Amino acid sequence: MANIDTGGHGGKKSVDQEVPLVPFIDLLLCCVMFLLVTAVWNQLAKLDVNQQQPGQPQAQDQPPPDETLKLILQIQTSGYTLASTQGDSISIPKAGDSYDQETLIAKLQERRQIDPNHHDLIITPEDGVRYEDIIHAMDIAVGEGFPGLSIQNGSSQL
Repeated sequence: MANIDTGGHGGKKSVDQEVPLVPFIDLLLCCVMFLLVTAVWNQLAKLDVNQQQPGQPQAQDQPPPDETLKLILQIQTSGYTLASTQGDSISIPKAGDSYDQETLIAKLQERRQIDPNHHDLIITPEDGVRYEDIIHAMDIAVGEGFPGLSIQNGSSQL
């Protein structure tokens, strides 16, 4: 408790007041914690991924998307396949038991040089592929300049 001395000299009654500081400090700490939790810099480790699900309604105010080139990265148990809707396909087999990430980086850099304005990539993992391998492929794609990631079921046909 804090005391406020307001006098009491000269025969007058002392009017000392005790101010409860503990509830005030508790309130300030709650406010600080709330501000820390809701801070904007908590988005530093955020990865934006769009996943379209069957039956999900399209927004009515958006025009239908143009038929443009779609780049697809298939993650299979045998390795990577980098394909596009133009019909070209590049197979990157596994190097032993692990995925050949260096070759994937090189092929994505080649695609980036061919079309530097293309930022979208569709990742289609096959059943049985480890989650860790999907995340590594996503990190590589974002690092090579494809931040517009979408994930689709590996068994769906594009």
